[in-house]
Amino acid sequence: MVMKSIYIRVVLFVLAVSATACDYNTFDEVDPSDGHAPLPNLQIGTLRERCLSGSVELSDEMVLSGYVTSSDRANNFYRTLMIEDNTGAAEILVGLYDLHNLYPVGAQLVVKCGGLAAELDDGLLRIGLADRLTSYTVTYMESRVVVDQHLFLSGVKVEPNPLKTTIDRLQPERVGRLVRIDNLQLDPVVDTTWALPVALTGEEEPRSAAIKFRDVSGLDSVYVYTSGYASFAGDTVPCVPVSITGILLYGKIDGREVYQLKMRDEQDVQQMDR
Repeated sequence: MVMKSIYIRVVLFVLAVSATACDYNTFDEVDPSDGHAPLPNLQIGTLRERCLSGSVELSDEMVLSGYVTSSDRANNFYRTLMIEDNTGAAEILVGLYDLHNLYPVGAQLVVKCGGLAAELDDGLLRIGLADRLTSYTVTYMESRVVVDQHLFLSGVKVEPNPLKTTIDRLQPERVGRLVRIDNLQLDPVVDTTWALPVALTGEEEPRSAAIKFRDVSGLDSVYVYTSGYASFAGDTVPCVPVSITGILLYGKIDGREVYQLKMRDEQDVQQMDR
């Protein structure tokens, strides 16, 4: 009976991994059991809907999961990480540095929600510690002890496939997701860099920047936001049509509400094949 039980467990584990190894967008209900990770029972899209009317304090019974889509290796993301399931995306306010070493891209992350809160900020679902003194405002976890009480790796890892889309199909519900837009052209076509690191500013602080791109029709535009601390901030922006992959964000440029992309590293921009 013992050998039979072990055999059944091995078969179930293989089936679980196989079901998730192709595309995280097909993720439905995977058993993340690795000895300590709780089972997810809440979808990101459902939590987003609950936050439409304001911030929400989460209960001990709530557990959600998603695949990591961001990386702070190039310093364009700061102490946070993005996760995504087949219903939406969320930003986890971890509050630690070098998160790419702890939670690599594609790893399935399970979030035990008790003591946490969630809110929508410019359309982005953000999850972090609940600050009860300010009506459940979300704040950073910061302590590794606290983080380890809430975040667990299931042991499952996939290669995230960005959602291929166009500017005119961007929607508020997709904010936070990893997307890819092809045939983008720098507007206007000038010699510029993604941002201004200290070496270019001549000052003590770098400057972040939002660079405008248009699609092939010339009608729709999207901005690419880059931190001045990013390792590629001083790289020259290509003047030829490119494909850009990044986390979709919502923000304001000169008082106008716009969509923005935030790249993970320099590999997220590729020249289009002619």
